[in-house]
Amino acid sequence: MKTKRGQKLCKKCNAINGVRAYNCKECDEPFEMKNGRKKKQQIITDHMILKKGDRIRVVGGSGPYYLSNDTKKYMTKRGEYIVSEVSHDGIDVHGGSLYNAGHSFLYMGKVKQSSLIDGLKCSPHKIILLNNVSPHLRRT
Repeated sequence: MKTKRGQKLCKKCNAINGVRAYNCKECDEPFEMKNGRKKKQQIITDHMILKKGDRIRVVGGSGPYYLSNDTKKYMTKRGEYIVSEVSHDGIDVHGGSLYNAGHSFLYMGKVKQSSLIDGLKCSPHKIILLNNVSPHLRRT
């Protein structure tokens, strides 16, 4: 099969993917990258494995959002955070960078309509576990 410009073919399942894809969108097979980049990091599905002090990244386009005129406005900034506490329905975090300073709660429950505001959907965040923080940077 011939691909167009900006596309590449998966060797395992012959699916057409974007040229910048790290993994196949159909079979999740990692591509060999010419520039030596690492393969795509896996999104954590069970947030209960996290511990205090773990460093995580919130993926953009996830978490609670406000729906206005078919446009989603997400309530949480993407970026790095440090876990403070883990509960059954979410994660209490503090900012891991100047961009994300302060404390936040990352909702990890099931999708539901907010009981407080019409148009606000409580949706779980997509998070990626990064390497752990050095002990001297952990907050107690």
